[in-house]
Amino acid sequence: MARDQPVAGPAAAARPPERTAAIHHVPHRLLAAATGGLLALGLALAACSRQDSAQLGTSAPASGPGRAGGPADAPDEVDGMWVLRDVPYAPVSPAQRLDLYRPAPPPTAGAAHDGSGLPVVITIHGGAFALGDKHDDLPVVRALVRAGYAVASLNYRLSGEARFPAAVQDVKAAVRWVRAHAADHGLDPDRIAASGASAGAYLAVMLGTTPGVAMYDDPALGNPGVSSAVQAVVDFYGPVNFGSMDDQVRANERCAASDAGHGRPDSPESRFLGRTVAAVPQLVRVASPLNYLGRAPLPPFLIEHGDIDCTVPHRQSLELADALRAAGAPAVDVTIVPGAGHGGAFPTAERMPAVLAFLDRTLGH
Repeated sequence: MARDQPVAGPAAAARPPERTAAIHHVPHRLLAAATGGLLALGLALAACSRQDSAQLGTSAPASGPGRAGGPADAPDEVDGMWVLRDVPYAPVSPAQRLDLYRPAPPPTAGAAHDGSGLPVVITIHGGAFALGDKHDDLPVVRALVRAGYAVASLNYRLSGEARFPAAVQDVKAAVRWVRAHAADHGLDPDRIAASGASAGAYLAVMLGTTPGVAMYDDPALGNPGVSSAVQAVVDFYGPVNFGSMDDQVRANERCAASDAGHGRPDSPESRFLGRTVAAVPQLVRVASPLNYLGRAPLPPFLIEHGDIDCTVPHRQSLELADALRAAGAPAVDVTIVPGAGHGGAFPTAERMPAVLAFLDRTLGH
């Protein structure tokens, strides 16, 4: 078996010969016909997710391990950053909280309308859809704030509380909250990016690929009618197609056979869906961001992955990049980092200059 070859930066458009076949663009009229029934299934699942939260939400912590605490209406300062902690962006679950960071306190209310509002990056933590906390992203938050960005770092309903599409609905609600309250906090509602790692990257990619998809904009979560679209996406080693992950792990000779367990009933993806991945291909398709390409204009994407990631195979990112290009995304920058793995085995700090350059370019900072 040939070894995977690293792809570096925007030059990834010259695709290596061992890459799996690209996902080709599907015309809008055919995609709409093919997915109508799937979206109906998704709407039914949305109702189930709200019922799950009604049963479990009262016991969910507002913030997980490492919670710094502090009331939502009391600004604080940490590491030279102004921060408003544990702001509720939706009313259904205590998990629906964000921390809002700025380089300095916001100007007087309404000043954002004069064009001085800061661009915002929504950061979404990983943790296999089941673990993690918004404070896990603090190193990335610090780098972004020091570069002059505002950051909204999110918690969301995890798979033990509510199944798909609850987490997607949550991050959509958070974007709507940020946009609706931009003037109150000196933010620019027209310059919002989403960034995440692993499961958080999946949610960031869903933000970028599903503008206007009704099943994900739940009006019960607040600010109905406000756009949840984002203007750029940063994807650190996120899954995008739960159904192809095991085959892609097996195709990487640096991964063990036991790593190909995403289709099992106890996999993170199965727990996220509330169904066994291998048994529900239709639901897997509904949950994939690839399913929605061609329905609306796309933002630019920056995709980062390690070539020895055996948790989320790097071919997930290549599959996404191929599909985004076929769907006409304005920019798809891909870097496959040689020798890098998943989570702490990925050199996020080393890659931050490339992330900041991408954000500066796409948000006009």
